[in-house]
Amino acid sequence: MTTLVIAVVLAVGGAIVGIALDRARLRRRLRSLSPAEPSGRGGRRAGRLPAQRFVEAAERRRDLAEAARVTADTAARRLEASLDGLQAGLVLCDPGGRVVARNAAAEAFLQARHGEALVSRVIKDLLERARAGERVTTTVELHTEPRRSYEVEARPVERQGERLGAVALVRDTTEHHRIESVRRDFVANVSHELKTPIGALSLLADSLAADPEPEVAARLAGRMQVEIQRVDSTIDDLLTLAMLEDDAGRGDETVDIAAVVTAAVDRISETAEQSDIKIVVSGQESLEPFRGSRIHLESALFNLLDNAVKFSEPGGRVDVVVETHDRDLHDRDLKVSVADAGIGIPVAERSRIFERFYRVDRARSRHTGGTGLGLSIVRHVALNHGGDVNVTSREGYGSQFTITLPLDNGI
Repeated sequence: MTTLVIAVVLAVGGAIVGIALDRARLRRRLRSLSPAEPSGRGGRRAGRLPAQRFVEAAERRRDLAEAARVTADTAARRLEASLDGLQAGLVLCDPGGRVVARNAAAEAFLQARHGEALVSRVIKDLLERARAGERVTTTVELHTEPRRSYEVEARPVERQGERLGAVALVRDTTEHHRIESVRRDFVANVSHELKTPIGALSLLADSLAADPEPEVAARLAGRMQVEIQRVDSTIDDLLTLAMLEDDAGRGDETVDIAAVVTAAVDRISETAEQSDIKIVVSGQESLEPFRGSRIHLESALFNLLDNAVKFSEPGGRVDVVVETHDRDLHDRDLKVSVADAGIGIPVAERSRIFERFYRVDRARSRHTGGTGLGLSIVRHVALNHGGDVNVTSREGYGSQFTITLPLDNGI
């Protein structure tokens, strides 16, 4: 893909510089064709016919030149519009180093005063080297907030053996690096999450084979069931995430949000009772149905309830509030919030809690059997339904997660 972009850029760059050179040659040619004054006795009468023909020929050349100029201007505008459509920044200079073209994306770098000014200096340095015949590529890291990464590539522009200048291409590689980092972390986390319980199962199986006593066997079998459940939960969450990420829409069934809340609360009720946690639901009367995926919404709400129960102290309370909010005169949002009075989330951790496998308290998550995928599932469900999820928390006082979904979906 990068090679194709460079090939197109080189072709466009050559065309732009070629248009500029052709215009200059055309102006010189027209100046050389200015009519000469007739001379000698009888020159006025003798030269009348040739002069008329010369004028007519000059007018034809003028018309041709004007047509060529209009064509060149049209081509230049088309090229400029095409270059402005590129996400990458492009800077083109002539053989003397003068910038003859740049697109809108490159303009931000060349006129930057802060962090991007470093990119501007790199562009100029690489263009100088490219004008000398080099092909160079470098990476620029800006330690701003958020951090940005750029790749700058420069090479000569030539046409029919003539060096016309140089072109520099600037690509924002921040998202690419982020995705690569997420991919590496994902593979490492999946390996860890599956290897740990599988390793435990192996040890438990060895212990079971070495000590066939009924009491010992029963205890080891119970431990093995816990580890098997952990593997099963991780695989289920991974499959759910894969399904959500591949899902192009948000579902097309009529969803009763009150029924979704009831189903999610029923699923978590046994765990809540074991921890002496009370779940209180309010505000769900007379809610209109909307289009979506009931199974996905139930999964998202269950994950929020599961976290609220796990990170609450015994004897605590979890509140579920369902309400509508007027976004403007015509549109409304559905808000479903889950609040607890548990341990809360440190400020430094809040920006990462929706990442896959990220855990604020790994020791507690391991004890409670959390996979670290629940909040990532919640976020994907909200986004697939055209909404979002946000959190407010105070360390030591609890957290509140709110899913916001648009109701203006044709129901």
